Amino acid sequence: MYSGHKSKPPSPTVDTNTEEECHFSKTANTLRGAVGVLTYELLDKKKQRSDEIIAVMFSVPYGTTVFGNWFAVGIFEKTRPCDRKLFNLMYYKDNPSMFTRAKAKHPNIVHKGNSVEIRATMSDSGKATIKVELYNKH
Repeated sequence: MYSGHKSKPPSPTVDTNTEEECHFSKTANTLRGAVGVLTYELLDKKKQRSDEIIAVMFSVPYGTTVFGNWFAVGIFEKTRPCDRKLFNLMYYKDNPSMFTRAKAKHPNIVHKGNSVEIRATMSDSGKATIKVELYNKH
């Protein structure tokens, strides 16, 4: 997280057919929003190993007059670090084979990988909510 704080950190593992949630907030009494990226390893249960990660990028600015809420989801090699470079890639660059990005007012986004499909939505408010669904393609 590069601005803001985690009021409820993400769960380290999300199992099949389960829901988890985490909360990120703007830092009180500052002129900064909440921005960051989080990643999860994708376990291939047949191979019993992980070769890829999914990444979720979010940006909820202090004020939405100039900047709106943005979000992105993507699939990357497991070796890619979850860091500011990943956030910058997903926020500033375009690479449809690796990730899909949209403004929060967009109804939903879908990113298709080799083994999974990611569907996500984000509310367009100061207390934004992102919902992410993951589907096996097999």
